[in-house]
Amino acid sequence: MTTALYYSPGACSFAPHVVLREIGLPFELRKFATADRRHLSPEYLAVNPKGQIPALLIDGFVLTENPAILAYLGRKYSAAGVYPSDASRDEARCLELLAWSSNTAHVAYAQVLRPERFAQSSEAYDFVKASGHSNFQRCLSEIDAHLAQNKLAVANRFSVVDPYWLVFFRWGAREGYDMKNQYPSYCRYVDALCERPTIARALQVEGITVWP
Repeated sequence: MTTALYYSPGACSFAPHVVLREIGLPFELRKFATADRRHLSPEYLAVNPKGQIPALLIDGFVLTENPAILAYLGRKYSAAGVYPSDASRDEARCLELLAWSSNTAHVAYAQVLRPERFAQSSEAYDFVKASGHSNFQRCLSEIDAHLAQNKLAVANRFSVVDPYWLVFFRWGAREGYDMKNQYPSYCRYVDALCERPTIARALQVEGITVWP
């Protein structure tokens, strides 16, 4: 059966890309770059009518939304150890952080990148972007504070949350935020993550870097 990840380089699809490598599952990468608006092409909309990246095709089953994809992969391939055991407090924490990452941090950055989603008039875009920068940097500060007390996102063990948080760090760096001085714990965490072969390989394959 075919396993395929529909992705855009540097998008949040980077997280399931890394997880697929962590679990060792053979898969195809199908590129639909948002920069080229390929995620709105008829070909991709036939897969995901919502027109959002990522989408996962696995065993004939199409799944969208990053938290669902990451939790599904982690639970289905539990031997990889990237998802806490069922019904544990660590699993609850993992789900909490996935939800927060998707519904709060990711949405804050969307205000910066896609202000048209949040305002009907282009005259309001600058206000939306300014709010997005403030909201997103607050989220980065929350992650940094968490990492000042924890080696990794969940139970000091690599999990499906960690590559998602690397995505946010990369976005902040590209916005020109003073990552090294504002978020020192986050920086140390990302440096350690980038030593993982799966992450190094995913960065190479997508043709991206953490720092601009």
